[in-house]
Amino acid sequence: MENETYRLTFFLNATHMVVIDGKSSSIHPHTFEINCFIKSKKIIAFEIMEDNINQILNQLNNQYLNGLEAFQNIIPTLENLTRLLYRAMSANLKSVSCRLVKLEVSESPVRTFMIEAK
Repeated sequence: MENETYRLTFFLNATHMVVIDGKSSSIHPHTFEINCFIKSKKIIAFEIMEDNINQILNQLNNQYLNGLEAFQNIIPTLENLTRLLYRAMSANLKSVSCRLVKLEVSESPVRTFMIEAK
């Protein structure tokens, strides 16, 4: 039996500042590359999946992440951004009978954090 999965790629422009081990970075920009791996039991139009994901990304695009309500209690590290996106995208895609099975978020070509569904 084949393992069929959609992969959709998006880009998110945002700035942030992180604190790791007590050291603060400067405010700096990223163009995050976001790869979404999605399963559906039926064929679904790409636009439906894209629209659901863009509902989330549009709220973050061209924003200073530290200033957003979603990051008032957590530092907007790559890992925390990925966790936030995974939860929000999973909920949105579930509403159209899709399942986000893996999410990869890269802050550069050599730095990626990913979450896979169990």
